[in-house]
Amino acid sequence: MAQVRREPGPSLQVRAQQLEPLIIESARRYGIDPRILSAVCFIESRYRLDAISPKGARGPMQFMPDTARRYGLRDPHDARAAIDAAAHYLRDLLVRFDGRLDLALAAYNAGEGTVDSFLTGRPLRLAGGKVINPSGLVTGGIPPYRETRAYVDSAIALFLSRPARWLKPHLPVSTNTKGRRSSTRNFSFDVSANSKAQPVRDKTDTGTFFIEVP
Repeated sequence: MAQVRREPGPSLQVRAQQLEPLIIESARRYGIDPRILSAVCFIESRYRLDAISPKGARGPMQFMPDTARRYGLRDPHDARAAIDAAAHYLRDLLVRFDGRLDLALAAYNAGEGTVDSFLTGRPLRLAGGKVINPSGLVTGGIPPYRETRAYVDSAIALFLSRPARWLKPHLPVSTNTKGRRSSTRNFSFDVSANSKAQPVRDKTDTGTFFIEVP
């Protein structure tokens, strides 16, 4: 996670309020729940535009250079562009991992290939020669890295703590634990008057969070 400059500036609350409209706008554009995007932004940078990590990730959403290029992000410190690219990326991760929020978050932190490796038990050799999961472990997808596990747990806890006021009632959604692939899925959450929809744990796969639509 990012190292931030200890310079005087807006408080955490003010930074969050400044970015909230951009988060909601981008989340709506890509059909994801804005609470996911907000939780990632908080954990990655505490909503700081100038955040830089020791590994070279930059901006409020902590894009690495390769991922930034994939999503056409020229300036990762540009709030609107970075948040929009992150919403696009998280949508793609949710589709790739069949609506599993835990795996999408793990992939955002550790990389899609790493999550795939621990889903399938197939070792992954990186371009530099490093091998991910050389023993062929199958963990359900969450890498057995302390940082990644803490990241996923923290993001889900933040997600569940966010009020539903972030969402508009016209965004259709339901949640269940029967994952199904679809190219037109909407990963927002229902906030209609009598609804208390939220991610639910799959009784057959503890620790798994699904976001699903009919």
